[in-house]
Amino acid sequence: MNDPDFTSQRAHERKRRLLKARMRHPRLGEVEILVRDVSEMGLGGRCDHDVAVGDRVVIALPDFTPAEGIIAWRRGQAFGMRLDAPINPATVKSPPASDRPCEPGYQVPTLFRPSIDHRRPGFGRPR
Repeated sequence: MNDPDFTSQRAHERKRRLLKARMRHPRLGEVEILVRDVSEMGLGGRCDHDVAVGDRVVIALPDFTPAEGIIAWRRGQAFGMRLDAPINPATVKSPPASDRPCEPGYQVPTLFRPSIDHRRPGFGRPR
């Protein structure tokens, strides 16, 4: 949203984020969402399910205490949430890569492995 009048009405600076989280919704239960930005008193995200303005929800962010609040707006799959208590946006981050689950013994398929030959094709040795 690039409306300068709307942006100037924001009370808190937003920090861009792109991470998966879980939302507890009174009607839908627990659903996955994508958090796109976070501010001290709110967050913006996307949800595949039908959430309504005024719904009270709890968001479980990675490595963070659950954040309670209310859906303030919705456009298509995008929504904004006003938080009940302030949070520090700088601490809301994706978990480190080493903490992400992966299958033990996973091997990259041969087709996608880097080539051992480091020379450019078509440039052979001088003859």
